Amino acid sequence: MMNYPQLTVFNYKVAYYMVRFFGLYWLVAQYLEFIRLKERPAAIYEPVFQLEKLIFPEFPGTFVFAGLLIVCAALLIITVFKPSYLLNFFIFLLVAIINLPIAANFGVHHDGHIIVLGFFLSIFLLPKELEDKDYKLVQYFYLGILMTYTLAGMSKILGTVKNLIKNTDKLTWVSKDAAKLNTYDNYWMADMQIPPVFKSIYAYDHIWIVITVLGILTQFLCFLGGG
Repeated sequence: MMNYPQLTVFNYKVAYYMVRFFGLYWLVAQYLEFIRLKERPAAIYEPVFQLEKLIFPEFPGTFVFAGLLIVCAALLIITVFKPSYLLNFFIFLLVAIINLPIAANFGVHHDGHIIVLGFFLSIFLLPKELEDKDYKLVQYFYLGILMTYTLAGMSKILGTVKNLIKNTDKLTWVSKDAAKLNTYDNYWMADMQIPPVFKSIYAYDHIWIVITVLGILTQFLCFLGGG
C-alpha cells in the first residue's frame, strides 16, 4: 500500500508517459485541423499573436507544418524510452509553434494553452529523477496547470460582479443566454454550423445559469487541488 508521497510521484510517472502517447494523438488532430483550415482562402488568414505574426505571417505550407509534426512525434517517442531535459525543452518549443497557426487564425482564437503549459512544466520533472520525497514538486506541477483555470475563473467572477454592481447592459455569465451565445459565437467565428443537439440542450437556459456559475467557482478554486 503506497502512502501519499509515493502515490503522488507514481501517478506523475504514469502521467508523464501517457501524456506523450496523448501528444501523438494531439499531433494527428492538429494535422487534420490544418488540412481543414488550409482549404480556406489564404487572404483571410489573420494571425493573432505577435509571435505568430513573426513565425507564421502567412498560413504555413503542408511541407513545413508536416515536418514540424514529424519531428515533434519523433521526440515524443524518444522521450518515452529516454527522458531528457533538453529533448523535453525542444518538445515544448515545437508544441508551442505547432499550436500557433491552429489556435489563432482566420479570426478564430482557441488556445491550446493547457497542452503547451503541460509540456513546458514537464521539462523540469523527469520520472527517472523523481523520488518519493519529491512529491511536492509534483504538486507544484499540478498547481501550475490548474492556476490557468484559477485566473480564468477569477477574471470571470470579478468581471461579473463589476457589471452587476454598475448595472451595465453588458452580457454577464449569470445571464440566461450567456452560455448559449458564447458557444454559438465560437461556431460562428469558425464559420461552422451549430449542431442541432446544442440547440436542444441550450434551450434549458435557466439550468445553464446554475451550471455556468458552478463551473466558474470550480475554476476559481481548482488550484487548491494542487496544494
